[in-house]
Amino acid sequence: MSTIKNLYEIINTQKIAVKNFAPETFAIPRYITDNLKYPFFNWQVEAMENFLYYNNPKSNLSTNPTHLMFNMATGTGKTMIMAATILCYYNKGYRHFIFFVNQNNIVDKTENNFIDSSHNKYLFKDKIVIDNRTVDIGKVDLFSDNPDGIEIKFTTIHKLYNDIHIQKENQTSLEDLWSKDIIMLADEAHHLNTDTTKKKGEQEDLDLITEMKAGASEKDIEKKSWEHTIINLVLKKNGKLQGNKNVLLEFTATIPANEQVAKKYEDKIIAKFGLKEFLSAGYTKEINLISSTLQKKERTLQALLFNWYRHKIAIKYGIVNFKSVVLFRSKTIAESAQDYEEFLDLTGNIKSSDFDFVKTIGDQIFQSQKNNLNENGKSRTEQVIKFIKDNNINYGEIAEFIRSSFASKNTIITNSKTNKTQKEKTDADQEKLLNSLEDKNNNIRAIFTVDRLTEGWDVLNLFDIVRLYQGQNAGGSDKKTPESTTKEKQLIGRGVRYFPFEYNDKIKNKRKFDDDLNHELRILEELFYYTYDEESRYISHLKDELRKDGFIRDDRTMKTFALKPEFVASEFYKNSKVWYNEKMPNPNRQKKTLHDIKRDFVLKYTIRGLELNEQEIDFDKTEDITKINLQSKGLTTIGIQFKDIEKHIFRKAISIKSKQGGSLAQFQKLKIELKIESLEDLQNSHFLGDFDINIVVNKNTKVEDISSQDMLGITTKFLDTFFGELDSNIATHVGGNFISGSFEQFFAEPKVKSIQANNLDDSITRDNQWYIINEFVGTSEEKQMVDFIKSTIGNLEQKYKEIYLLRNEEVYKIYDFEKGRGFQPDFLLFLKGKDKIQYQIFIEPKGSQFLGSNNSFGDGKEGWKEKFLEQITAKYGSDNLIRAENPSYRLIGLPFFNIKNNDKFKKEYSKIITS
Repeated sequence: MSTIKNLYEIINTQKIAVKNFAPETFAIPRYITDNLKYPFFNWQVEAMENFLYYNNPKSNLSTNPTHLMFNMATGTGKTMIMAATILCYYNKGYRHFIFFVNQNNIVDKTENNFIDSSHNKYLFKDKIVIDNRTVDIGKVDLFSDNPDGIEIKFTTIHKLYNDIHIQKENQTSLEDLWSKDIIMLADEAHHLNTDTTKKKGEQEDLDLITEMKAGASEKDIEKKSWEHTIINLVLKKNGKLQGNKNVLLEFTATIPANEQVAKKYEDKIIAKFGLKEFLSAGYTKEINLISSTLQKKERTLQALLFNWYRHKIAIKYGIVNFKSVVLFRSKTIAESAQDYEEFLDLTGNIKSSDFDFVKTIGDQIFQSQKNNLNENGKSRTEQVIKFIKDNNINYGEIAEFIRSSFASKNTIITNSKTNKTQKEKTDADQEKLLNSLEDKNNNIRAIFTVDRLTEGWDVLNLFDIVRLYQGQNAGGSDKKTPESTTKEKQLIGRGVRYFPFEYNDKIKNKRKFDDDLNHELRILEELFYYTYDEESRYISHLKDELRKDGFIRDDRTMKTFALKPEFVASEFYKNSKVWYNEKMPNPNRQKKTLHDIKRDFVLKYTIRGLELNEQEIDFDKTEDITKINLQSKGLTTIGIQFKDIEKHIFRKAISIKSKQGGSLAQFQKLKIELKIESLEDLQNSHFLGDFDINIVVNKNTKVEDISSQDMLGITTKFLDTFFGELDSNIATHVGGNFISGSFEQFFAEPKVKSIQANNLDDSITRDNQWYIINEFVGTSEEKQMVDFIKSTIGNLEQKYKEIYLLRNEEVYKIYDFEKGRGFQPDFLLFLKGKDKIQYQIFIEPKGSQFLGSNNSFGDGKEGWKEKFLEQITAKYGSDNLIRAENPSYRLIGLPFFNIKNNDKFKKEYSKIITS
C-alpha cells in the first residue's frame, strides 16, 4: 500500500481545525464569484478553498516558484477553475498568462472559454470588474511590459518549445519570459509528464536543439519540452529562485499510473475529484453498452431509432431546444470517409422496410425469447419498441424524421477536405460547429470520426456512440488493453457529460431518475455505446477500462421496490382509500392588481451621513469626556417617483436583478405577468412609474446631490420590494382539495432503482410486518424515524386494529395549497382505528442542514413543506373528518422528524397514540 500523502490530504486535515475559528480563510472572494458567469459546484468550491488556503501566508504551505496540480475528472469544470485562478492571480498583481496543451483543437476551444464573450461557453461575465475597475482580457502572441489587463498567450507545448529554442522575429523569447512573473496553465497535463526518470544508461542530449513537431513522441515532450523547458527554464528560470514568483498550474483527469510520478506530485496535487465521485454525485449520464450481432447498417439504424425516440420524449415533456447527437467511430480515416458516404446514402433513401429487424427484435422480446442484446440497453430497446406499438406509430414516420434530420447539412466528418496529411484535421468552421453542438442554431446531428474527439472536447448532448468496425484493432494479449480500447474509453468520457433539462422541481443539471429507471425521461440521462458482439475479449477489455476509471460503478446494484404480496392480498389494500390532491390553476391569480400593490406599497431608503463619536473614559467620573461627536444634524425626507430614476441606473439595476436565478426581473416573466412590451415600460405611469419612493437624507440635501451608487441601491431595493410583493400574489397554481384514490393507483407498479449496495437495510423490512415495502433504502434520518415508530408500535397496537408504514419511492405526490408546489412525503402511515375511523399520516424526516436561523424548520428552505403538513392537519384532521361511505378518514401531516430537534414531532405524534 502506498504511503504517499498528497497536498490536498494535508490541507483537508488542517481545514477541519481552521474552519472552526477562521472560516473566512476559505471564503471565495466576491471578485471571483461576481466575475464568473456560472456558480461553482460543491467540488469546485472545495478545489478553490484548497487553492486559496494554500496561497494564504498563514498556512505556511506556499512556495516560490509555485507548482500545483488539479486532478479532476473530465466534465467536472476544470476550465472554470482555471478562470477563477486567473482572476485570483490578477488580483495579486499578475498580468501575464500562458495556456498550453498538447493539441491545437484544445487551444482553440479554450480561447472561446476565455476570450470570445459572444461564445455560449465563455466563462466570464460580459464585463470583468475588480476594485471598481473594468479589466480587459485578451489574447496575445507577445507580452506587453506593463499591461493594465490580463494577457493570455494560447499555444501548444510544441510551439512553446520552438518559440524558446528556435529564435525568430516577433515570437516569445526566453529572456522575455525571465523578465516577467508568469502564470502557466497546463491542460491535459497527463500527456506532458508521462515519465520523470531516465532509465539506467540512457543518455540525454539537450544541447542538440531541433524543432519539435506537433506529432512529437511522449518521450521528446517529457524530456525536452516538459522537464527541461517548462520546469527548469521557464518555471524555475534556469535556477533563479530568489524573487521568482512564477506559477505553474497543471490540470488533468488522469495521472499516469507510475509510482515515481505519484511521488513527484505528492506535494503538488491540491485538489482531487475523480470520475467515480463525479458519477456518484449524479452530474453525469449513466453508461449503457449495447453489443449485438447486428451488422453495421442495423447498428446505425438502431442508434438513429434511439435518436428519434429521445426527440419524441423531449417533445412529450415540453423540453425545448433539445437535439440528440450521434457519433460514428471508424477504424481509419479512409474508412471514415467511406462510412460517411454510406450513411448519407442510407439516410437519403431510407424506407420503413429498413426497420424490419426492429420488428423481429420486438417479436422476440414480447414472446420472451432470448435475443442478442445485452447489458442495460435491452430494457431501453424494449421501451422504444413498446412506445412505437402503444402509440400506433408507423415506421414510415420514423424514416421521414431520419431523412430530414440526417441530411448532409446535419452531418460532419472530422477531416477537412483540404487536409493532405495522414492525420485527422478539422478547419475553423468545423471546430466552431463541434464546440457548439448544444446551440439551438447548430444543425449538426451526426459526427463521423476516428480519434479526433477523444480528448479536449466539451459536449453535453452526445447520447449515442456507434463503433462501425469489427475486431479488436490492436493488442494481442489478454492482459494488455489495446490502445484503441483506451481511446474508446476516452471518447465515452466525453459523452457522459450530462445534458441539463428542467423537470418538475428536480435539479436541472443533475440526474433525476436514478430512483425511477423506468421513467421515459431516463433515456435523456443515458449514453449508449453500440458495438458488434463478436469477441468477448474486446467487450471485457472495454468494461475493464471503464470500470478502472470509474465509468462503471461496482458499488451499485439494481433493486425492485414493491408492496409485499401479503399486503396486496389484504382487504385493507383492496378497500381502503389513498387520499391525494392535484395541482390546479389559481382562481385568485388576477385578483390583486398593480393598483392594489401600489395602494399598500411603502419604500423608505435612508442615506446615512457622516457619524463619528470619540470619547475618553474617565474612571474618576461618572460621565465620560466627549472629544468629538459628529452626527447627522437633522434629517429630511425627499419624495420621488420610480419614473424619476435615470434610465441608465434603472437598466443597470434590472440587469443585476435579472441575472439572479428565478428572478421575476427577467423580461419574459414580466411580459407574462405585467403585459409589458419592453423593460422600459416599467417606468411608465400606468405600470410602476407613479410608485412613491421616500429617501431619508441630511437636511439641505437635494436629489441631484445623491450619488449614482446610492441611486443604484435605491433602485435595486425598490425592485426587490416590488418583485417580492408581486411574487407573493401571482401563484399560477394551487393545490386543490384532497380526493380519494387507491393503493393500486399509486403503488401497484414496482419501482426499479439503482442504489448503493451498502445502503440496503434488510432488517427493517424483514423484522417489521407492518413495514409493507419489500426493500428499504434510506438516509440515516429515515432509518431513525422507522426505529422511532418501532419503539412505539406497542402503543399503536393498543389503539388501532391495523398498522401499515410505507416508504414513498417517489411515486405519490401532493401539492401545497398556496402555490401548487409538488411534495413527495417520504412516508405514509396508515392506521385503521377500532372506532371505524382510518388515518392517513404524512411523515417527512429531515436532516439538520435544513434548519433555519432560529434552529427550527419553519424559516428554512424546506419550511413551506412543514407548513403544508400543518395545513393538512388543520383541514382534514381532528374533528374535520372526510366523510366517505365507510369508514371516515382523518388526514394528518406531522411536523418534520429530526433526531436532534424532535420535540415538535413527538408532541403531535403522541396525539395519535393518546387521543
